[in-house]
Amino acid sequence: MGYANLRELQTALTTASDLASALQSAPTRQGADQLVDVLRQALTAASSLGAETGPTGCALHPGGAVDPLYGDPEDPLPPGYGKCLLCNDRRRRADAHHPHVRPHTRTHPRWRRRLSA
Repeated sequence: MGYANLRELQTALTTASDLASALQSAPTRQGADQLVDVLRQALTAASSLGAETGPTGCALHPGGAVDPLYGDPEDPLPPGYGKCLLCNDRRRRADAHHPHVRPHTRTHPRWRRRLSA
């Protein structure tokens, strides 16, 4: 869902409301057709709100590239990986980089206590 789709829906609904309010007791065919067209635009905009955006289906990178390994039976992606190449690359880098755990020892200078005699 993009801001443009939501804005298009809001505009179409406002226009439809204005047209419906302006209809007389006996609306003309032209007025009814105009209202139907605007309602179709609103329906199209509303349908696009819940649809996957872009080939990746990724909310962060809807127009990004699809991972070439996605769907590859010989070299499958790990569980939790999607179609988005950018997100999968980030996951690969995070999996490859394991932070070094530094053990805390009691000999660290900040932990030494001064012994006063």
